Amino acid sequence: MVSMIKIHGAGVAAVAVLLLVAMLPSHASTMDKPAVYKHAAPAPSPSPAAKVQPVIIVQGVIFCKTCKLPGYNHDMDASPLPNATAKLVCYGGADKSGGGYRVLNMTSTTTDKTGYFLFMVYDVAMFSRESCRVYLRTSPTARCDAPSLPADASLGIILEKSEKKKNVYSAKSVLMYAPRKGRKCPRYY
Repeated sequence: MVSMIKIHGAGVAAVAVLLLVAMLPSHASTMDKPAVYKHAAPAPSPSPAAKVQPVIIVQGVIFCKTCKLPGYNHDMDASPLPNATAKLVCYGGADKSGGGYRVLNMTSTTTDKTGYFLFMVYDVAMFSRESCRVYLRTSPTARCDAPSLPADASLGIILEKSEKKKNVYSAKSVLMYAPRKGRKCPRYY
């Protein structure tokens, strides 16, 4: 019985070796054939650096007059007004109907928690300090929503060029809301 197991085990081992040899690739077949190389096109040359698009920046701050909110400025008697909306309008020549100037660009933005707003104008050819104005658009609170500076929201503030930074303009004065008569300042915002 022991000899039968030895013979049977030897047969199983022989079959396993034959299966392994059959599964292995034949190196002789790949050694006989010469390697075939395909010509590849050279890598494309890197494109020139993307041209940086010039940008005009218009910035400013909107305040709430007489209200002592976070960031209150004693000298101005005003606090920055977060989430207020400013509008930038740039005008062109007179329209064809002979009326007023036509609007070339109009955009709005919301102030951050410090009352600061920023516009980025990409159409540099359209922009002109003399023809663009910043306006008060909306206040985030009914407790400080009366235009104060300028007193008429339809009047825009002219722009002045920064002396230190190229293509940066600021509203010539701050923009300011105030509480309407009979209304109290917001407690917080």
